[in-house]
Amino acid sequence: MQSPQSLHILIVEDNDGLREATAAFLQDLGHRVTSLDCAEDIDNTPTHGLPDLYIIDVNLPGENGFSLAERIRKSHPTTGIVLMTARGQLQDRLEGYACGADNYLIKPVEQAELLACVNSLARRVRASAPIAENPTLALNSQTWWLTGPKEQVLLTQGEGLLLAAMSRAAGQQLERWQAMQLIDTKDKGLLPANLEMRISALRKKLSACGAPEDTIRTLRGYGYALGYPLKVV
Repeated sequence: MQSPQSLHILIVEDNDGLREATAAFLQDLGHRVTSLDCAEDIDNTPTHGLPDLYIIDVNLPGENGFSLAERIRKSHPTTGIVLMTARGQLQDRLEGYACGADNYLIKPVEQAELLACVNSLARRVRASAPIAENPTLALNSQTWWLTGPKEQVLLTQGEGLLLAAMSRAAGQQLERWQAMQLIDTKDKGLLPANLEMRISALRKKLSACGAPEDTIRTLRGYGYALGYPLKVV
């Protein structure tokens, strides 16, 4: 059974054996673990909320671990990030820390060292993110009812899919084209101007539930970001 003190840990490692062994070790300690083999899968994998801690290999296919760590750190300053790699040169370690890593572990990593690293970061994560662990917005992914501190509002399927995707995306951010595909469930070729109208309508529903006005922020030249804790059930 998962302990109340457990973390949600996301592992990004392309070595199947190492990824599975690390996940099993952390699960045995009571943590909830999501494991992926590339950075690109983060945006398309349901994680039911932002992970508390990321364990990332540097030499990933596609986007590398340095880039991924930097992207996560910019969006979520208090999230724990551990880079775990065979690249042990000083310049590599300095680059890792510059990208926002809390720890830089050199493979092969002993379980005792990984445990000490996770426990150390757990204390900071739990102290700095009490709101994220108790979100005041909850989205039912079966009925699309959104519940907040003020009231409950029924979303359209497209609105629900969009919010759910944003909640599990890296940095809780989606590009404009992704938002268009999600909110236009009937694939009628939604125009950018119409997308803004749909987002505006969704913001009003979020506000009615008690969420701040900037819960969905527009990222100029990119897309949209979710800026408020959301639990998808």
